[in-house]
Amino acid sequence: MSSSSPHIHDRFFKQIFSRPEIVRDFVRTNLPEAIVSHLALDTLEVVNSSYVHADLSEYFSDVAVKTQVTSGDPAELYFLFEHKSGPERYARVQVLQYMASSWYYHVRSGPGPLPLIIPVLVYHGPRAWNFSLRFEDLFQLPSAEFSVFIPKFEHILHDISHLDEKDLKGTIVLRAVQLLLKYIQVPELRERLPEILSLLGKLSTKERVTEYLQVILEYVFQAAEHVDVQDVYQALTNIPQGEEIMPTIAEKLREEGMQQGMQQGMQQGMQQGMQQGELQGKRVALLRLMNRKFSLTVGEETEITAIQDQALLDQALETVLFAQDKFEVLRILG
Repeated sequence: MSSSSPHIHDRFFKQIFSRPEIVRDFVRTNLPEAIVSHLALDTLEVVNSSYVHADLSEYFSDVAVKTQVTSGDPAELYFLFEHKSGPERYARVQVLQYMASSWYYHVRSGPGPLPLIIPVLVYHGPRAWNFSLRFEDLFQLPSAEFSVFIPKFEHILHDISHLDEKDLKGTIVLRAVQLLLKYIQVPELRERLPEILSLLGKLSTKERVTEYLQVILEYVFQAAEHVDVQDVYQALTNIPQGEEIMPTIAEKLREEGMQQGMQQGMQQGMQQGMQQGELQGKRVALLRLMNRKFSLTVGEETEITAIQDQALLDQALETVLFAQDKFEVLRILG
């Protein structure tokens, strides 16, 4: 199957963590009890992240949820979930930007105290996350007197890749999702896929099994490099109702244009078409961001339009957020 970009992982993360029951389960089983004990999780709801600028929405993978607290102030607080499939030193800057944008949104909505926001970074890259969780560690200060000017916060890190499987907690769906994220980028996925799909087979109704299988198989077909279509079919046979569900899943994937590999003769053409569409989308997004932040010449626009390397475009899109001038970005593109 095809090589995947970070945005494929981001989309899957959004699909899963936009479901209140999944987030509620994650908060209850994976966050510190000292925090969870203050929450009325039955009030938890996913909120619209309207403070994220439309031009950047594809590259900001946050999911925001709010919940009431059981007593005291504030009456409610927010969790901001950010997903990463590779370690990033400046993820803390990105998280702070989300938080500041959210607070600004609340300021514009009316007076009152700002809501408490707890940032949670969910990570599943194969490399170790060796960066500090504290924002102030990004600075080198000439003396301690300067520390009063540095925002002080840290994010929670949930490192799925380097957790032992016995520590992947939650109900059936959350455990299956975490196992999939843990192995999606490594060869071990081939042998673990039957276990992951078997977990979903234990869901209470055929409708729920079909719903989550559709989301998970769509992600596998897009993101997994170490399994093929035959592996997926073989894994489905481990589910009691697998053969009955296969036609339904295949039809749903067909309807959404995600049937890569279901018919091997079509696989290569579909794969190339999806890659070209994603490539063009990234070019357009980069042009729009560069022209809004800086001013491009016709020649520079032509240079960006000709880029064929998705990895270079991904790097440029991350760099443009904090670049001081356009040449900082253009140097990446060669």
